[in-house]
Amino acid sequence: GEHHRSGIIIAPTLDYMDRAFLDAKCHGWSREPIVEMLIPSTVDDSLAPEGCHVASLFCQQFAPELPAKDDGTPRDWDDEEEAAADAILDTVEKHAPGFRASIVGSTRLSPKGLERKFGLVGGDIMHGHLSLDQMWAARPVLGHGDYRGPIKGLYMCGAGTHPGGGVTGAPGHNAA
Repeated sequence: GEHHRSGIIIAPTLDYMDRAFLDAKCHGWSREPIVEMLIPSTVDDSLAPEGCHVASLFCQQFAPELPAKDDGTPRDWDDEEEAAADAILDTVEKHAPGFRASIVGSTRLSPKGLERKFGLVGGDIMHGHLSLDQMWAARPVLGHGDYRGPIKGLYMCGAGTHPGGGVTGAPGHNAA
């Protein structure tokens, strides 16, 4: 339906979002994460065979470096990626029963996988934390929020510049 053409966010309450953040901070990812689902094949039916769809599940607050186990043993995303993906799918399944059974193929990318595949350092799609010292005119660093870089003739635009994050095109528009 028409309502499937926009983002679907699984984050039922502010308390849910707070728990997801705190769980991710302690564990490396939330066992009940905030999930943003897009179904691009509802807009472009060439992305999937007739009668099928493509879904993209995106979650934030996945630690670039996982905290060590209780006994101090290091953890690595190469070993933990499947468990994290299962937590995401379990969350979607709770809100959309039958979703998991409909999956015929998948690609899973942890922060380490995003860095490996796309060069996103630490898997950071925002090209720098969206913390108070990295927002608005302080993005990418204080004194360069106007898109002019520290090198003459260098203009910066993208997720790492003002207004930050996402794929809006606004930084490029503003820089131009």
